[in-house]
Amino acid sequence: MVSKVATMVLGLLAEGERHGYVLLREMEERGMRRWTRVSKVAVYKALARLEAEGCLTSWTEKEGNLPEKRVYALTSLGRDRLKDLVYSLCASEEPLRLDTPVGIAFITCLGNEAKDALLARIAFLERQARRLRRERDMLEDIADGIFLDILAHEQSLYRGESRWLRRIVARIEDEGLSGSKV
Repeated sequence: MVSKVATMVLGLLAEGERHGYVLLREMEERGMRRWTRVSKVAVYKALARLEAEGCLTSWTEKEGNLPEKRVYALTSLGRDRLKDLVYSLCASEEPLRLDTPVGIAFITCLGNEAKDALLARIAFLERQARRLRRERDMLEDIADGIFLDILAHEQSLYRGESRWLRRIVARIEDEGLSGSKV
């Protein structure tokens, strides 16, 4: 299972070194905390785990009379880990995920692989939508209306995510991934 918190931490640190509380503030300001559950404890645990794995380095800074603050920065291993996590999230074959934006937010780190990851996810979504259509057709005379409505809703969610990802692929094709902060 891909850690969304680790992905967000690594993605933000790929933009530059930060304190833990700055990471939390930026996750809130950018709306990332709507995409997946993330607490202060989860962020600090992710920082400790990622540092122990060699993905981050840290040091303390002291400014005037303020308490010491730990600053985190990404290592080259951390950049590689970020790419792996983002690719996994973007190419995922997990059904109906509302946390896809966690990967999309940092997709620029994938470079040329970004489009491939998204196309893999789109192919999966379209297979799922077709499967649901076949199920609805088979169950049309057997299942009750509410169950068929649930299948139709699920199918529309797959199609909606597929359309959204196709727009992102088109943007990548039109604009490329230039201007990337990652």
